[in-house]
Amino acid sequence: EMEGDKKAVKKAYVPLHPEIFEYNERFIDPALVAATAPGKLTDKGVVANIKDVVVEPVEQIYHFRLFTDEYCQLLIEESENNNKWITEEVAFQQLNSQGLVEDDDPETTQHLHKIDKRLEETYYTVVEKHIRPLVQALWKTFKIQKMDKPYVLKYEPDVINQMGLHHDMETVAMVVALSKPGDYEGGGTYFPKWEYSTGQPVPGSAVIYPGGVSHEHMGLPTTKGKRYLFLGSYY
Repeated sequence: EMEGDKKAVKKAYVPLHPEIFEYNERFIDPALVAATAPGKLTDKGVVANIKDVVVEPVEQIYHFRLFTDEYCQLLIEESENNNKWITEEVAFQQLNSQGLVEDDDPETTQHLHKIDKRLEETYYTVVEKHIRPLVQALWKTFKIQKMDKPYVLKYEPDVINQMGLHHDMETVAMVVALSKPGDYEGGGTYFPKWEYSTGQPVPGSAVIYPGGVSHEHMGLPTTKGKRYLFLGSYY
């Protein structure tokens, strides 16, 4: 039994940045913290003044700042420290949390729970405190009931550098930029219906939009450096 215990201890992940393994308001954009403070929410628990934190450059593609620069950098470093990336070099299929088959393009990903379950749990706290009140203010008839497991996505020129045209199966999808624009060239999430690209947003910037065929999109090629994104899916 002692030998087994030793093995268990050996396998325990040692965080590079333990501060991101528990919720801390300092890692959330101050404007979002203010807008989602309990006293600022409506009696339905949603953001009262949504235009204070969200812009809508094209139809139902919303931008807001979620994380601080500091958190984005720490999450990138934590992901690389764990270094358990999974690269799918050919298109593949997988079941989502609804039990539906999804067709996925080649990608390099690392799920938060594969780093440490505590990191995933911290994200769920962020959802309850900040993302749910915002999402449910944008779409008044939608309530988050389920989520896919969150993950970090990495694009590199000589590995997986882009994603083809597709639509997401979730009801609402979120993509958060983690990288600084100067750390890579190219990239951007492109929505051909509106000829709109998110470009190279600052770290912590989130784009949130409906899943389904109305919002088909693609990941434009990253031609230099590394581009990291954080993804969340809501049903």
